[in-house]
Amino acid sequence: MYFLFLFTIIAGASYFFFAPRRFDFLSVFFFSGVMYMCFAITGYIEFSSFNLSYTYTPQSYAIIVTFFLVLLAGTIVRDVIVPAAAHTAPPAYVEDPGAPDHLAIMAAGGVLLGAGCIAIYVLDDPWLVLANDKTAVLENTGSRPRAYAEMFTLHAIVAAYLSRRYFLLVAAAALALFILFIGFRFTVVMSVLGIMVAASARSPAVVALYRRRVFCAAGAAAVLVLTGIRTFQPAFMDPSGHHQSLHNLVHGGLNSVLNFPEGAGPALVFLAGLDAGVHLGYGHFFSSLPSLLVFMAEAGVDVQSYNDYVEGPVLEPIPGKNLANSNLGSWYAVGGMSAVVIFSCAYTGLVIFLSSLMHRARRSCSLHLAWLPILTFYNFRNDFAQMFYFSKQVVLTWLLLAGFAAIVVAANRSYRRGPVEIETPTAVR
Repeated sequence: MYFLFLFTIIAGASYFFFAPRRFDFLSVFFFSGVMYMCFAITGYIEFSSFNLSYTYTPQSYAIIVTFFLVLLAGTIVRDVIVPAAAHTAPPAYVEDPGAPDHLAIMAAGGVLLGAGCIAIYVLDDPWLVLANDKTAVLENTGSRPRAYAEMFTLHAIVAAYLSRRYFLLVAAAALALFILFIGFRFTVVMSVLGIMVAASARSPAVVALYRRRVFCAAGAAAVLVLTGIRTFQPAFMDPSGHHQSLHNLVHGGLNSVLNFPEGAGPALVFLAGLDAGVHLGYGHFFSSLPSLLVFMAEAGVDVQSYNDYVEGPVLEPIPGKNLANSNLGSWYAVGGMSAVVIFSCAYTGLVIFLSSLMHRARRSCSLHLAWLPILTFYNFRNDFAQMFYFSKQVVLTWLLLAGFAAIVVAANRSYRRGPVEIETPTAVR
């Protein structure tokens, strides 16, 4: 199974790199999967700090290979049946000079609402923003204002980029970097992925990114500066903390990158769940559907995720670690290999369907370029209950911004027409 896994990864990477197709969300789906499954290449994952070690078994390789084969087959079939979708830019990206710029209005609304939501979050506990304690920040992750600030900002960045309103793009990017400074990288990562797909719509990804090298370099520099400020923050608060900050940067930062990278959490939960034989059943899937509705938490509905079953009894040796979930692991726990096949086919089909909808309406591009990065990148580190929750948020915020844009456009048209004159009919003699 190990050699079949390597063959599948190499074959898939060769197709997405060298086939005459543009960089799209199916490409994001594949390469993000490779990133989160990278430990399967070495065959094991080990955390010496917590005395934990798990080895990839034929069963775990079978689950991973099944997913990649379904994704690769679905992509090839789609590229053959609808070649234009793989080679040409969606008409939705083409400017329509005669149409109202809904995207620019949505971008402005996203900046305003995002700034308002993050202000509410910060004012709730201003010292939390300045604290150099990620654990303390994460304890407040359930805050609705912070969550919706991320979604509004994500829509604002994508809409501003598509409408080429660079002032709004800078304002939205600054808001995203402030959220990153607080300690949440979700908005930055998702917006970069959305813009990458939009930027490479008319040319291969490498060419498109090279043409925008100044933009990419500026974004990377801003992220590095904010990371440095966050690392050295104790020194700003206490001059005697310079030495400790440098120690945290050199040792803690390198240790985090080398020993606990992005894909380590999902890999650990995935293998721990298989090793413990966690079984959820299809009832767990249906119990997650209420998360699609609004204000379920306030209604007292408790939706348990795969993480609730794994982190308690299985991962107790890691105190205080809020590990990521595992979508593949959760589906296997729901119904074995049959559930993995169903999930892989349904999810690949969903990505293809949503990508095709971007050909229909330019205004809806902001929704797809905000939603699809979450579905294709973050799905590996979250179970389906969390993906339902993200989907609800991104669709709800888009509907609010689209409604705001429609009201503004209608009001502007009414103002330009002015008062309507009513003609009095002439009396008939």
